[in-house]
Amino acid sequence: MDAAAKSLVVFGVYLLLNAVGLVFTPNIVLGLFELPATNEPWIRVLGLLAGVIGYYYIFAARHGLRALFPATVHGRGVASAVFLGLVVAKLGPWQLLLFGAVDLLAALWTHFALKQRAT
Repeated sequence: MDAAAKSLVVFGVYLLLNAVGLVFTPNIVLGLFELPATNEPWIRVLGLLAGVIGYYYIFAARHGLRALFPATVHGRGVASAVFLGLVVAKLGPWQLLLFGAVDLLAALWTHFALKQRAT
C-alpha cells in the first residue's frame, strides 16, 4: 500500500472512530469538545454518514480505486473551508476549526503523496 492509500485508510479509520462515538455515545463526544448535549437524532445520523464515508475511504484505498483519491483531497479541502466559513460567520462553534484542521492536514497528506507518486 502506497502513501496515498495509507492516508485514506488512516482518515477512514478516524471517520469510523468518530462514527462509533457519535452513533452510540454522542453526548460523551460532544462533551469532549465542550459542545452542548443533545437528544436530537441528527447527531447519530451524522455519525452514520461519517461511518459510511470512512468505509468508502478504506474500501477505495484497499482496492486501489485511485480515481477517487484526488476527489477526497478536494472534498476535504472544501469541508475545511466551509468549517472556517461557518465559524467566521458565527454560524458554528469554534470547535469546527478542530475538525477542519484534521480534514485539511489529511487532505494535504494525500495530495503530497499523490504528487510524490506521480514524479
